Amino acid sequence: MTLNARFADKLSKLLFLEISKENIEHIFKVKVGNNIYIPVRPYNIVNKVKFGEDLKKIPISFFIEGMYYVLGADDKFKFSNEYINILSNIESSNIFIKGKIGKCVKDENYEDAYIMLKGLSKIEDTKDIYDKILVILESLRSKDSEYKNEELKIIETIKNKYPDYALPYLYECIIRREENDYDKAFFCINDYIAKGGEQTAEVIELKDSLKLIIDYEKGKEILNDDPTGALKLLIPLIDEFGNDATLYYYIAVAYRMLENYEKAIYYLNESVNIDNNIVEVVNELGINYACIGDYDTAVAYLRKAFEVTKSIEICTNLIMCYVNNNDIKNAKAHLEIAKKLNPKDEVVKQMEQYFLNNGI
Repeated sequence: MTLNARFADKLSKLLFLEISKENIEHIFKVKVGNNIYIPVRPYNIVNKVKFGEDLKKIPISFFIEGMYYVLGADDKFKFSNEYINILSNIESSNIFIKGKIGKCVKDENYEDAYIMLKGLSKIEDTKDIYDKILVILESLRSKDSEYKNEELKIIETIKNKYPDYALPYLYECIIRREENDYDKAFFCINDYIAKGGEQTAEVIELKDSLKLIIDYEKGKEILNDDPTGALKLLIPLIDEFGNDATLYYYIAVAYRMLENYEKAIYYLNESVNIDNNIVEVVNELGINYACIGDYDTAVAYLRKAFEVTKSIEICTNLIMCYVNNNDIKNAKAHLEIAKKLNPKDEVVKQMEQYFLNNGI
């Protein structure tokens, strides 16, 4: 069930009492143009008053709670303006509802606490209320992903109301990091700090970790076009990500592209020492040994990688190693395998032509 549907379901369970405009003025000291419906939460009225009894027997606190609840559950409710007008004119209605919210939090009924807090924000539009809303939303989102969009919507509302308010940027940073949008998360944490957010040890650690991840992603991104630049970003990360086998793999690829095959092999072996089940690393070892002319070792690695992946690319690498090692029998055998895997592959076609041209 979506969040909107869930809130609508909660609203459907409220009891709405039609009250004349005369009684509205008498009870709440507020004038309205027409009769309106005032909500009461069912648990308040059951066994306490009977439907249809004199309104004087229904405590005004029941109506206060109901109106705050509706304001929080439905931004576009028909009588929202009237409820805001009424609640704004009831002395200490905000203090009363804060007590109800506190009780919900104590009982870990965070959804109702959020709904009433959101309703309260229509009357008491302050940073303090939004602080509490964000804390409650974080708790709800940690248990229910449906609350992510709700929290982001509230964050945007706060940012528009209070452009220099730091806290929403911190919460958005946390969400963006969980979405793996590290650039956006880094932007948000910097905005949080720039707007005067407290630089606790946790905040500093969060910012530093995001910077490292961004460097990692950037290093991978520019690997093919700028291997030297990639190394400048990736090698310093070893201190932080020293147990990450894939980091050593990317460093090795950069060194191979720079034709420094010995260093590439060194970093690939470091990767294998951490995790010997990464097939890309095994394939890369084969390629690098082939580049230094050690075809026997290259074949051993490439065969191992091919057995796992049945990759046409690895198969064609194997064929070239066999050719360079004068092992024509295995070269032909693997060409036939490659043709069965993908006879239309351009590299396979080129190899077949190479064999014909050289009488192999």
